[in-house]
Parts: sequence; structure tokens; C-alpha cells
Amino acid sequence: MSRSIREDRRAFLRRVQAVIAGGAAYALMPQLELVGRAFAAEPLPGNDYKALVCIFLFGGSDSFNMLIPHEAAEHAAYLTSRGGVFEATTNPFGLGYARDALVQVTDTGGKTWGLNPGCAAMKPLFDAGELAFLANVGPLTVPLTKDDVVRRLKALPPYLYSHNDQQKLWMRGHTNRAGVTGWGGLLGDRVEASNLGLQSLPPSISISGSNLFQFGQTTLPFAMSSGGAATINRFRNNGNNADRIRYESLRGIIEASHTPIMQDQYAVIGESAINLNDTLRVALDPVNGGDIATVFPTGSNIASQLRMVARMIKASRTSAINHRRQIYYVSLGGFDTHQNQMAANGHGQLLRQLSEGLAAFRAALAEIGALNDTTAFTMSDFGRTLNSNGNGTDHGWGGVQLVMGGAAANGGALRGQQVWGSYPLLELDGAQAVGRGRMVPTMSVNQMGATLAQWFGLPAGEVSTIFPGIENFGSSKVGFLG
Repeated sequence: MSRSIREDRRAFLRRVQAVIAGGAAYALMPQLELVGRAFAAEPLPGNDYKALVCIFLFGGSDSFNMLIPHEAAEHAAYLTSRGGVFEATTNPFGLGYARDALVQVTDTGGKTWGLNPGCAAMKPLFDAGELAFLANVGPLTVPLTKDDVVRRLKALPPYLYSHNDQQKLWMRGHTNRAGVTGWGGLLGDRVEASNLGLQSLPPSISISGSNLFQFGQTTLPFAMSSGGAATINRFRNNGNNADRIRYESLRGIIEASHTPIMQDQYAVIGESAINLNDTLRVALDPVNGGDIATVFPTGSNIASQLRMVARMIKASRTSAINHRRQIYYVSLGGFDTHQNQMAANGHGQLLRQLSEGLAAFRAALAEIGALNDTTAFTMSDFGRTLNSNGNGTDHGWGGVQLVMGGAAANGGALRGQQVWGSYPLLELDGAQAVGRGRMVPTMSVNQMGATLAQWFGLPAGEVSTIFPGIENFGSSKVGFLG
């Protein structure tokens, strides 16, 4: 290697390092991924718009304290397992809510349920058929009974009760130990060809940083903040000295006269990244109609993220972006509550943030005419134990998730005002309970994901390519979406 080539290579790497040091490399990854792309899937038929919005609740939400049995006998069993009603002075280890403290809702079959007091804003959504609950969902390789688990008769998912590992299983959509793609990312691979407008913008958009869920084989998520495409705004040549250095470094990469084809392609893609940022900045500018009128809660990170999702959905349906399929990712942390489970700033307050954020998001979607075209859903590491170890609840397995979207009765697809699946009897030694009330799931993560993916447009014959092992569960479609 000649001295000039070595020096040129060192200069190239120094420029790349300057870009990475700016913290914006992740935002450029979708454009860089285009280098390795050779083939694209066929566009989906039609010209409709649909968006999936994944809300990940990090830490493992105690979801049996989100949706609570309300009918007398079931609520009594719940209270016994949870150590009674929490009272800060007389029963500090109690994890239960009194029946009259719950927000009562009634499903379409006439059964009453109780929502956590923090979930009051969910009641109008549930009553309108715009919210459904999925009972006892979790990672599964095959269907399991309590006996299968206790006697180890069938394969269990790996690394149960581990935060990081269970998060990965939820995001992958299967229980294989290895895998660098998520089911949202693979779905993005499949639908990307349907987005014929702004092709430099991937179908997967994260408002909450890097995540496995949106990593595909040919597509990567585009990172934004709740304030917009802030991750690459710093490449504009109108900021402080550090901004100018980053801008000049990126321009140096783009303008360098490198002869290898790959380096030339990177230059084109770097230019595309800057142009994409400019396009989004203009599309989201309130002057150009890029804002929304719906008022969201202040001081709430999840509400701010959902507000940006609503703004992006609005912009993406215009000619400036013109996308047909998008997958969004937001998150809310702090659910590994342990001793803070029943504290004033504990689980109930987190549920309040989620509930009020969802209610505002629903209103924003209605404002922009996208309620029937958008489905939001939660995922979380795991459920939690029913009883306390003296330090709050422990890591569990199955739990309750929610889905929000346009009601089927009003032209949407969601069969809401229902609890789908098999809600377990909340007894420490119940039919699905192992180890202090950890629930063996009765609905698998891949069944839940496959149902969402098929609503999104994934053909039934392709479900197993994204959700391997789905054939073990009889049906790849749960009935919560039409």
C-alpha cells in the first residue's frame, strides 16, 4: 500500500470518527444499509396507509395490576394472592387494590373488569371499542401447561426472568437464542417496496433510540427524537464550532475522490442523509402544517414521543413523504418497580403516563384522520409474581398487553372492548401459576405479532418467515384485529 493511499485512508477514517463522535451515526445507518441492498420485495396491493406503533414498557410491567378481576370471587382470589390491599402503615407489603378503587369497565360479553386507578383515561377508549387487552401473553416455543413447566416435559424459552434476554425474545418474535433482527424490522423489509415516495426514509422510525425490534435484514430504523430529526440536525453548517467540524467532516467524506465503487456509494448516501433531514425538517415545520392541535400531557416522555409519532404520520401521508406502511417505536421505562410498586411515583404513576399519553394519541389520530389506519400495542419484558418477597414483586413470565386502534364498528379493524385470550385465575397455585404466581403464558408473542403483521399487510403464507415456529400454535391469527 502506497504512502498516499495509507494517508488517504487514515483521513477517511478520521472523518468517519468525527461523524460518529457527533452521536448521529445511528441516524445515518438506514442510508448506509442501502449499500448492501440488492433485491426488494414486491409492493403490497392497493394504495392504503397503515402504521404500527410499538410501545415498549421496559422493566417488566406488573400487568395483573393494570387489568384486574372485578367480579367478586375473582377479585377476592386476586386480593389473597397479592397480600391484601396496600396500606402504607397497616399493610405496606400488600400489592392489591380494593374493588371500589378500581375503574370499572364492562366487556362486550357483559363481564366486568377493573382498571388500575392510574388507567382512568383508558376507560373511554375501551368503552368505545378502541382498546382491547390481550391476556397472559409471553414468549413460548410450543404451547405449555403448568405440568409441562414443572416437570420440564417440553422446551421452555431460554433465559426466563432475565430482563435483557426476555426483551430480545419479545423483539425477535421467536425464542431462538440467537438473532440480530426483530420482527418489526423484518416486516419493514417486506413492506418497504410499497413506500414509493421519499425512499431515503425507511419504513421503521424510532422515537426512542436503537432497538432490536426494528432491525431487519435490508432495512434499519431511522432515529428521531420527540423534537424531530434532531439526531442529524447537527450536520448542518449553521451551528457552533463542533457542528461545523461535523458538517465539514461529513462533506469531506462525500466529496472525497475515492475510486472504489463502495466508497462512491457511501458518498451518495451521505448526501441522501442530509437531504432527508432537510425534507423532514420542512415537512414537520408548523408553518407547513406539520404540527397538530391536540394537546398532550406536559412533562411526560411517552406523551412527547407519541405526539411526534402523530406528527410523522400526518406528514407521511402527504406528497412530501408519501409512505404507505410505517412501523414506529416508542418506549417508557421504570417498570422494574420492586419495592416502589405501590409508591405514589411507582407503577400506578407509570400507568397514568401511559394511559393519558394513549388518550391524547388517540385524539391526535382522530384529528388527522388516521385512527382507523393506526394500531398501537404494548410489549414488556415479562409479567411479575403475584406476591411479594418483602421487596415488591419479582420477575415473572406471562402478562397482559393492550392494543389500541380504530374500532371495527366505526370502520377500523380493532375488535375492542374485549379481553382476548385466557385471563388466568390469579391464585398463587392456580392452573397456570408456577413459583409465587408466575403465569405460564397461554398466548405466544409470535401469535400476537403475527396478528398485527397480517393486519399490516403481511400475506398469511409469509408469516412463518418472520415468526418461525408459529405453526406450533395452530393459528397464526388471534381475533383482536379484523
